Amino acid sequence: MKRAINQELMRVTNKTQILRCIREKDKVSKREIAEELGLSATTVSTFIRELEKEKKIKSCGIAESTGGRRSILYDLNPDFRYILGIDLEVDRLIGVVLDFKGKIKGTKEISFTSKDEWKVIPLLKTFIYDLFEENDLPIKKFGGLGIGVPGVVNSDTGVIEFAPNLGWKNVNIPSLLGIGKPVFIENEANAGALGEAVFGVAKNVSHLVFISVGMGIGCGLIINNKLYSGSLYHAGEFGHMIVNPDGLPCQCGNKGCWEVYASNNAAIRMYKEKSNRKVTFQEILAEFTKDHSFQTVEVVQSITKYLGIGIANIINGLNPEMVVVGGEITVIKDLVYNELLKGIKGRSLEKSFSGVRLEFSQLGNKATALGMGSIVIEKIISSIM
Repeated sequence: MKRAINQELMRVTNKTQILRCIREKDKVSKREIAEELGLSATTVSTFIRELEKEKKIKSCGIAESTGGRRSILYDLNPDFRYILGIDLEVDRLIGVVLDFKGKIKGTKEISFTSKDEWKVIPLLKTFIYDLFEENDLPIKKFGGLGIGVPGVVNSDTGVIEFAPNLGWKNVNIPSLLGIGKPVFIENEANAGALGEAVFGVAKNVSHLVFISVGMGIGCGLIINNKLYSGSLYHAGEFGHMIVNPDGLPCQCGNKGCWEVYASNNAAIRMYKEKSNRKVTFQEILAEFTKDHSFQTVEVVQSITKYLGIGIANIINGLNPEMVVVGGEITVIKDLVYNELLKGIKGRSLEKSFSGVRLEFSQLGNKATALGMGSIVIEKIISSIM
């Protein structure tokens, strides 16, 4: 009995490794797979036949001749499943549909005003099916859903334990959605880090910090090529790092948190204090870009200063290879990059700073959604039977 279980485990492991190798290599021969994984040609051929029959992979051409018989190349079948990645923000949903190879097939974004989960969940459900319908994709090939959330998430159970900017506690989205498909939940900054690692500027980076600047601030950490969530899934909550012990109150109940001084909300608050007008963060960025008004210059300078303080603290503590800043602030990246870099350098330990690259996300506002899509694809591959 035990031997049979071990043999089945080995079979599943080998099949999964082969599928993952095909995903990573992109157009690869059976011989190359065997050499890469240390498997026999017979084993690889057996599983290639199974994966082709299951329509998870397909042949995609012939390799160039190296003197002998030319090898057939294999790739993932992009139409095997369609995957949804969604970024659930405080005031909007940002979604992407990916094929099985990770190519974007469609995007969608909508805003909402009520943060009540009983109103957001039905909206989310409609959003899912709209994405398929609007992009003319068959719902029968819906493979799974990944949702990034700004807060503390138990990624094993899918429960959002605490999302202060949404006002949610212990919300089980997979259960409430009830869509009959696999649903995976992750912290939005963690998902953003994966999005950058797979699709963005952080490919081949082993030690990454992704900073998601929105209504709050979240940080995703990749250490030794693996997402780091901490023992209780609380890692990366640097938005609540204290940068001013006697500072302004934060929604978490503390005072002087980083996100109180460097987030979109912080910019909106400061602008209102200076002009007595309440505007959106997008309006602040537009006014800064177009007019460089006195109010917006002061606001952007303050946000940049505090972003630099927080990033320097993170660099001193974690010594990453790269820090990627994401969020709407990327709209003005060319105008603030030098000042931000100067502030970080001035507050970082010289040795820690010397090996760090600072980048702004090039994925726009889709890093988290793309990261969630990548998580779902990997989950499908890992759970192969």
